[in-house]
Amino acid sequence: MFVFRKILLLNIILLSFLTRAQNNLTATELKTKITYNSKLYKNNIDEAYKELNGLLKQSIMLKDSISEMKIIDRKCRYFYSKNMMDSLIITSENLRKKSSLYKDIYFEAMSNIYIAEIYSINKFPDKAISYLNSAYQILQKDESNSKKIFYAKSNVLNSFANVYLDKNQPKEALKKIYEEIESGKILKDKNEQNSFQYLNYANLANIYIQINSDSAYHYAKKSILMKPSDVIDDKSMIDNYSVIGKVYKDKKDYKNSIKNFHKALFISNRNGTELNNNQIYHSLKEIYNILNDKDSANFYSSKIEQYELKSLKSKYNSLQEVISKDKKEQENAQNPIWYWIIPAISAAVCGAFLIFKRKKSKVEPEAKPEIDRRETYHHLMELLEKKDPAFLFTFEKVYPEFSNQLLSKNPDLQQSEIEFCALLKMKLSTKDIAKISFIETRTVQNKKYRIRKKLNIPQNADIYQWIDQI
Repeated sequence: MFVFRKILLLNIILLSFLTRAQNNLTATELKTKITYNSKLYKNNIDEAYKELNGLLKQSIMLKDSISEMKIIDRKCRYFYSKNMMDSLIITSENLRKKSSLYKDIYFEAMSNIYIAEIYSINKFPDKAISYLNSAYQILQKDESNSKKIFYAKSNVLNSFANVYLDKNQPKEALKKIYEEIESGKILKDKNEQNSFQYLNYANLANIYIQINSDSAYHYAKKSILMKPSDVIDDKSMIDNYSVIGKVYKDKKDYKNSIKNFHKALFISNRNGTELNNNQIYHSLKEIYNILNDKDSANFYSSKIEQYELKSLKSKYNSLQEVISKDKKEQENAQNPIWYWIIPAISAAVCGAFLIFKRKKSKVEPEAKPEIDRRETYHHLMELLEKKDPAFLFTFEKVYPEFSNQLLSKNPDLQQSEIEFCALLKMKLSTKDIAKISFIETRTVQNKKYRIRKKLNIPQNADIYQWIDQI
């Protein structure tokens, strides 16, 4: 079943976060850096995350409790987006303790939402619902009717939808998202309302893909059209393209399916969000097997194995934390069967992890063969000539860090520009690029000029040698 996990509506709230920390910051400087990092997080969550530990220390030194909780909350968001449930449960517990100490309703509710997500993923939906009810009750204590509390309540509804999806009850999940959409009518600013509903319609598309593909396609397209121009492509846009890719796949329109799946992966690669990548890998593997493209199918098979091993390890570790937490909560409970169920589940997950790891270790010698550059070059040329969208991903199998290193030099590079740089990496001449791309040589030269400008390549430097160092 093709199921996406929906992202929380966390990126709507313009809470500030951090850029690079100085050793000594004033409270005002810290708040300024918190504001600037919100933009960095939207562009690349991995780069934004690097700032957090240092500035967390600064907020503690300055005894700035609001900044401290904001940073811990941002770490929770990062771990959720990266599917790192073991780190999320530890950090969300820290947030819960801090928010309780500082008597902050918003962050206390958010900590309960994060913990609910972890319980749901670990197949304890009743516990998840209990934490979500607690979150909502906490928010009800606030009488300010602030935007922050409004968005926190939206996050509760969104998380309820996630739990119902985990319980395989998509119709119940739909009710929660429609409730969210209805609540958004109180937003007076049109751009803010569009930003809010853009995320909700993406979530509707994710749910409808399990029920009705036409409705899924409709809401994914509606979400794309509704996204304000100043909103950077994010997790919701990844989901939209993924849903559209799945719809085309079901219709056996594999060309458009691959195109949309690759758009989703490109955004994921660009901003660092990995939450639902595994479903995309599985679909692409299936498509390439149908098309008898074994190299591309094997590439995604490898991606799946890497993702699932990492995910299983994280889930196992998070389950251990859940067990530890629940043992403390259940010390005085009258029902001893809980202590039999959890260890059994823990053993099952542990066993699955060990089997998976053992299986991986058995195939390790075959998984890293020496690359035949000549054969790979020939295959890449074939993909180029066929204008196959798999070209860039096959290329990155040989040069796995190429795109990331280019984006680190200029995050605004488009996918077409990265593909052009890949051609330069392959040492194709201007004439060859023009022939393969069906464009004029002058157009190729103009593209080289724009690439030089975007990557700040000196005029006296050979562009081929410069790119070859990437």
